[in-house]
Amino acid sequence: MRLLAVCLCFLPVGVAADSDASAFLAKARSAFIENRAHERHWTWTTTTTRSIIDKHDNVLEQIPSVTVESPIRSDGKRCNAVLAWGDGREPYLANADADARCTVEQEAQDSFRLDALLRSAHVKIRSRSPQAITLAIDADKGTKDSTDPVQRCTGSAQAIVQIDPATFYPKHIEVTFVESGCEQQVTVVNHYDDRPISKALSAFRKGSVLQLDYALQRAKAGNAENDFWICEHRHAVNQLRGNSRGLILWGRQFELTSSGGDRRVVVDGTTVANELATESTLKFETETKKDK
Repeated sequence: MRLLAVCLCFLPVGVAADSDASAFLAKARSAFIENRAHERHWTWTTTTTRSIIDKHDNVLEQIPSVTVESPIRSDGKRCNAVLAWGDGREPYLANADADARCTVEQEAQDSFRLDALLRSAHVKIRSRSPQAITLAIDADKGTKDSTDPVQRCTGSAQAIVQIDPATFYPKHIEVTFVESGCEQQVTVVNHYDDRPISKALSAFRKGSVLQLDYALQRAKAGNAENDFWICEHRHAVNQLRGNSRGLILWGRQFELTSSGGDRRVVVDGTTVANELATESTLKFETETKKDK
């Protein structure tokens, strides 16, 4: 009877822990989605570098860097568009309006989505401290045959998520792709020359890793409603296929000079954010109303 009593005592603890983990993750997802509404008060640029390395971490070649900015579309929402290439190549539609420039971002939609990851039911609390609530998300093997590419990709990932206790924002995310659900054929467009692209596959193969570090940008006027979490640093290591001969980035095709298996693409992106002046934000909203 004592053994039975001990077992019954431990059961509610485990259930409560799982319930708390799901609740924390749900709050993190809500904070992540709500943060998007604050982006209109900010502008940012992200510079990303890519290197091809071998199994010994030797650099085989480097891809020209790309700098992306955040123009505002006609609907008032921000998007990402190429501002400059590291080799001096003029960006596609460099002098066009934001709506046209941002079509390239829409063409390259990724099947891995953070909002989907933060909806996972396979989550546990790893640790809690005044600095962070750390959750562990397991891969969901039940999604491997899903017809939904986002569900199939997200289910192939396991992750560590550190949540800011004050705002519940997921400030640090480490993702490892332990299954092949993200290895999908994707449609891409080459905007920079006439070379055809017969077949393109998504970047996150099994064994790839992704790390995202967010920082809270405080509004200068002290208005917390304008505070904005932005990804200051993005780091990824993607496994290349042995027969990979090129990369397609932001509608531009790059031929690889290296060949063979055991190659990886190391990606590092650094973002700098700046708050828009209140007058600028109000001016934009006024002009939008006039246009209507």
